[in-house]
Amino acid sequence: MSTERKNQKNKGTNLNRNPLRLQRNQQPIIGIDIGSSSIKMVQMKKNNRLHKLGFEKIPEGLVNQGRIEASQPLAEIVKDLMTKYKIKGSECSLCLSGSEMIVRELKLPEMSENQIMDNIKHEITSFLPLNHDEYCIDYKVLDYIQSENNGPGKLSVMVAAVPGNLVQSYINTLKKAKLKVVYVDIIPNIAGKIAKWIMGSNNLNVHHSNVCMIDFGARNTNVVILKDGNYFIHKTINSGGDYLTALIAEKSDMDLIEAEEYKIRNKFFTKNIHDEMSVHVKTFFDFIINDIERTIEFYTNRNNQKSIDQIYIMGGGSLLHGLPEYLEEHLSLKVFRISDMITHFKYGNKSGESIAFFSQAIGSTMREER
Repeated sequence: MSTERKNQKNKGTNLNRNPLRLQRNQQPIIGIDIGSSSIKMVQMKKNNRLHKLGFEKIPEGLVNQGRIEASQPLAEIVKDLMTKYKIKGSECSLCLSGSEMIVRELKLPEMSENQIMDNIKHEITSFLPLNHDEYCIDYKVLDYIQSENNGPGKLSVMVAAVPGNLVQSYINTLKKAKLKVVYVDIIPNIAGKIAKWIMGSNNLNVHHSNVCMIDFGARNTNVVILKDGNYFIHKTINSGGDYLTALIAEKSDMDLIEAEEYKIRNKFFTKNIHDEMSVHVKTFFDFIINDIERTIEFYTNRNNQKSIDQIYIMGGGSLLHGLPEYLEEHLSLKVFRISDMITHFKYGNKSGESIAFFSQAIGSTMREER
């Protein structure tokens, strides 16, 4: 392999093009995950050590399907959160998600770095509902694929495209809260970093493993599959913990607060429990599991029936009693909570549960070695 090929494989993303940046090598900063119903904030130390956590509910309507509807009130909540939890700093990373974000893996002929973006814009145009000039587009080189006949190889590239005005609205809002967005990260990239962190902490080789990461969030469930440690596919399922809470409230005499507490407290997946509410909860998850199964089936069909080695689950929904065992039963694969895999992770009197709940904010602050 020539020197140019080695550089192309290992150098990764050019980080100086636009606000959407998949990686950046610098000191740990504040990580922020803004969802439709809450803000999660972390302040990290070196070596992925957690310093402080902050969480705040968002009034309904401030953020709708990933779009900020009320910038100033949201900025005030961010400022109050930082004051409440004594989180200090002026620079942050931001986890960005939503239905308008488009992520694809592309195969490109071997080329110099300054040619990659032009080719990406040409290739991804067919996936974008708007002109590519209206998007923040960035990429990360995943792998170099050697040619069988010693000719030019190919680059495997993860590409992310997000409407520029959406990205800018987050940057402007956090600026009002006296925070500078140093870079924006995305769930498929974060999932990959967390998988490598977990497997490295347990002396496993991520580059020889095929892993499914599932994030059970408040409004969405995100499924990311990594092939040999690299991004392969990302699927967003439009169903999450808030919908389950609303279902429990609908099927009972509880309000949403009572339903949320009931959801956290009860063991719906215990085999000898067959009450009506447990049936509703299991049916709710069965629809999500069907989508997960289809995503895994797509992976196996595209990879000569190669199977997934294990599944890691994260997000607040992953903490429901008995959920890993229920998923194992239906998917016939080993399922682990990331909070159980990082046993050395502690914050105050809390253990790895903090990772599950704040996983996207934490993951956005992680750096990968080049």
